[in-house]
Amino acid sequence: MSPVLEAPPFDKSLGMYYYATDTCPSGGVIKQSAEDFVVEEVLADGTVVALGGVELRPRVGGWTWIHVVKRNVDTIRLVLRLAKALGLGPRDVSVGGIKDTRAVASQIVSVRGSVADLPKIPGVEYLGAWPMDRPISPAEIYGNRFTIVIRGVERVDCARETLELLKSVAVPNYYGYQRFGTIRPVTHLLGMALLRKDPQAFFEIMFCRVFPHESEAAKRARELACRGEYQRALESFPKKLVEERALLRRLAAGYDMWNSIMAIPLQILRIYVEAAQSYLYNRLLSARMELGPLDKPVEGDLVEVNGQVVYYTVGLGGEVVVPVPGAGVRMPRGRVGDAMLRVLKSEGVDAGMFLKMPRGLKAYGSYRRARLRPGGYAYSVEGGDVTVRLVLPRGSYATVFLREVVKPSEPHRHGF
Repeated sequence: MSPVLEAPPFDKSLGMYYYATDTCPSGGVIKQSAEDFVVEEVLADGTVVALGGVELRPRVGGWTWIHVVKRNVDTIRLVLRLAKALGLGPRDVSVGGIKDTRAVASQIVSVRGSVADLPKIPGVEYLGAWPMDRPISPAEIYGNRFTIVIRGVERVDCARETLELLKSVAVPNYYGYQRFGTIRPVTHLLGMALLRKDPQAFFEIMFCRVFPHESEAAKRARELACRGEYQRALESFPKKLVEERALLRRLAAGYDMWNSIMAIPLQILRIYVEAAQSYLYNRLLSARMELGPLDKPVEGDLVEVNGQVVYYTVGLGGEVVVPVPGAGVRMPRGRVGDAMLRVLKSEGVDAGMFLKMPRGLKAYGSYRRARLRPGGYAYSVEGGDVTVRLVLPRGSYATVFLREVVKPSEPHRHGF
């Protein structure tokens, strides 16, 4: 049984080959303003870190949990700003999850020690603080509650039909657009070049692929770099493009290509490798969709039962999971396994590649649920605006759910 509808070329380039719904595209724009995309963290015990405030039970210890509401602020930059302002190391400030930047996001940030004065940061409010005996971590988080407005919906009838259908169909739990980029969707390609130990391909992806909606300054700088004018390109690149500048600085100083790539900060290189893993997972999930609905395990599937990942046999039950490729994961068996191995072969990837990575880039695999399971799902329509409310487990993307409604062929034009 094949999936109901093929995705457009852009989605396929990110491994998202299919939709779960065969309805017409609604159109419309998300994130027209930060207030149109509200994210509220949900703790493991079900407590919602709501925009209006939250009450937590203090615990005596060496940490402080702070309720932060941020508007159009990048989570990582917020952590670095707090660490610098409070005279702490980066590991002394932590979050349970990275929230969308173009959004109003309400979450807990923890800092080591007690805090008297918190720094003023544009777009950041502090709504409460509690002493705690440990830092916040992903293990403390269930997921996120979303309230999202799609503005200027062109086909309200299409939106209504899809939103009704989404109550019953198994939506694929893809890694969403923001994992790869929509203006410059190359994060996973850079990761694949690292996995394949192909420095020339990495260089060409970073500098010789220029996309129409990049800034004019970035376009010019990439063209210079691609021509081998490293020093001029370095002088032309916008300061915020840290990774490009780090690589060019080394090339301009005469280092070879691989050692120049290794000058990029480790955490950014890791993001590239993780994006490659996400892309491969999306491709494997697409291959699994070709074999039947994601809510009905078939012989050979891997399923999660009581927190354990096991091979499915008739009558066992459980949630279908798909491997996120990397060292240490098992592959499904039978026709499911065969289909997935064909995908990995077509991408030129094998498990050993993930362990042969240099300094801190070894990548271990994991298992991810195949279908998106929203809770508290509701929607409303007012004129040409549609409001969607849902709760998703940590690591699942609201934009993957919204993609089924909008069905964008050029995601960046729709705010994705």
